[in-house]
Amino acid sequence: VGYTAGDLALWDECVARALTCAGGTRKDIIQVCYGYGLFTGGLGLHGGAERIGATVIPASTGNTARQITMLQDYGSTMLCCTPSYALYIGDTMEKNNIPVSSIHLKAGLFGAEPWTVRMKEEIEKRLGIRAYDIYGLSEISGPGVSFGCDGSDGLHVNDDHFLIEIVDPATGKNVPDGEKGEVVFTTLTKRGLPLLRYNTHDISSITHERCACGRTLTRMARITGRSDD
Repeated sequence: VGYTAGDLALWDECVARALTCAGGTRKDIIQVCYGYGLFTGGLGLHGGAERIGATVIPASTGNTARQITMLQDYGSTMLCCTPSYALYIGDTMEKNNIPVSSIHLKAGLFGAEPWTVRMKEEIEKRLGIRAYDIYGLSEISGPGVSFGCDGSDGLHVNDDHFLIEIVDPATGKNVPDGEKGEVVFTTLTKRGLPLLRYNTHDISSITHERCACGRTLTRMARITGRSDD
């Protein structure tokens, strides 16, 4: 996946919106436990955190005991990783009798894999945080294409950068709001790898109703699966 310098700046802005929606500010210490390498998670969250002026801990993946030590020693206030890894951190703390009171997390942005509302509640319980969803895919930009809020279980699409459609898997035609289908994106501002009506094969639905949080961005439902899996 190719990016121009301008593409990277816009990507940072999209991730910064997701972090801000989760309560992130320049006073936060954000521990990024997504992989860095060629995976877009680590670099994406890192860039967005820098954009809001926060302190970033580039922890990357693995070595859970060290991750917990960093959470304690650095006083990390936000955690960014896959939801399954967030649960694993909670499990490890519980098995080693490490109290939640020894860490200072307030929120987490979790993505790169589908997760349920029940899993969200479990993460919040084990880590004592507010858990937010973040969605993206490398072809479109990476994480930050859409993001969760406190108002609903849906994710706000950054409409000024990405045009979302929901289409019938069998016909490719658009379906009405609220009806499930394949998620299709068109990039509106990307220069390095612009895409027109790119079919992700993720299954979701959208609504254009104002969210309880006040945002008027198009809102997509949590991903429930894929049409090709």
